[in-house]
Amino acid sequence: MSSPTRAARKAIRAATLSRLLSWLAAAIGIGFIVTFLAQAGLFESLLPGGSQPPQSLQPAVEPDRITSGVSTVNGIDNEKQPYEVTAKRGWQDGATPNLVHLEEPVGQFRRASGTKYSITGATGLYDTKTKLLDLEGQVVLEQEGRFTARMDKASIAVNEKKLTADTAVKASFASGTVDANGMQITDDGARILFLNGVKARFTASEGKGDVNP
Repeated sequence: MSSPTRAARKAIRAATLSRLLSWLAAAIGIGFIVTFLAQAGLFESLLPGGSQPPQSLQPAVEPDRITSGVSTVNGIDNEKQPYEVTAKRGWQDGATPNLVHLEEPVGQFRRASGTKYSITGATGLYDTKTKLLDLEGQVVLEQEGRFTARMDKASIAVNEKKLTADTAVKASFASGTVDANGMQITDDGARILFLNGVKARFTASEGKGDVNP
């Protein structure tokens, strides 16, 4: 084979090798660029549906709810005695404006005789129209020098000072205890009626015919 033919073949191989090396260099360069973009977090953002920058967190706010710190409701009941209902926090119901939700409410009442008593609970709901106070969770009714009653739920008609409980009640008196499944207090707190499955235990002698706590 003549020298010119060999020279031509060498020239073709050299040209082919040169093109391959150029393609390889270009591929390596593209690889470096892609790696850099991926590490910088930019590559995914350039793709359709790629990750977006994180949105700032919005505070959890319940719309159209009026809230306040310590809440207080004062008034005069039907016996012309003052009462006061306070709470650690209160807010107006979003659907029914006359309802006020209460956190850790405390009700302070006074009988016509001047005797004071209080009632507390974990949560409460006060109706400003009907003056009805509903308490729930660790409800405790205490009257000075008379008794303490504990229950899960209670409803108090504030103006009438009438209490109704349709749940288990445990009352402690100086003379003993009474367990029942319900209780009503009426007549300005003078009349206490225990309901359903009443069990009384007295530690002191009682006069005959005197079975009222």
